[in-house]
Amino acid sequence: MEELIGFVASNNKLGKILAVLDSKGPMESTTIAKTTRIVGADKGIEELVARKLLKTEGKKYALTELE
Repeated sequence: MEELIGFVASNNKLGKILAVLDSKGPMESTTIAKTTRIVGADKGIEELVARKLLKTEGKKYALTELE
């Protein structure tokens, strides 16, 4: 758990992605990029999916429940 916290805390863009999904719910990657104004948000989203912090629901991304 501490490793994930450090991973997100070290990258401001990832924190913004998680914050917008927390407040607005599942979104498509293009909407996340526009809302957060992050160029190349797809790379950050894929990193979060690989760390199992996000899940895909069709074309939308949503937060996962941490155990």
